[in-house]
Amino acid sequence: MTNNRVRPARVDEAAELTEIAVRATKHDGYDDDTIVRFMPGLKVNLALIAAGLVFVAEGEAGIRQGYVAARPTGIGGLILLEGIFVDPAFWRGGVGSRLFAAVVELSRKMAGSVILINSNPSAVGFYARLGANKIGTTPFVFSPDVKLSMFAFEIPAG
Repeated sequence: MTNNRVRPARVDEAAELTEIAVRATKHDGYDDDTIVRFMPGLKVNLALIAAGLVFVAEGEAGIRQGYVAARPTGIGGLILLEGIFVDPAFWRGGVGSRLFAAVVELSRKMAGSVILINSNPSAVGFYARLGANKIGTTPFVFSPDVKLSMFAFEIPAG
């Protein structure tokens, strides 16, 4: 397992973070045509970076391993997980768990009580292991034929 730290993302990293999201999604088995449909959901949001709502896992020699993004919803205490994307080269090394821990801390700072997660099929087990509870399904807005599992994660008192 590679050592890493989690830190706020910088706007100048947006293209590289988007590439991580594309690599992770392709590794899940989606073809190039599907990736094109998914791109609005894979492209990292610059406004979220500027607002301090995107965090990067960075390993040795500054290698970016993945990122997480979240935002408040405006609905009392509900935080939306915009996504966790880990470069496939670093899967199963604890990077995703560290990124999720960072978003839990961020959510606490935003007075969050629940994180809402829309999970692709391959990440369902990951969120369940973290303690999130499945609450339903929803079509992916950029490709309605893909069904996402909806999870709610109750933020523990910290």
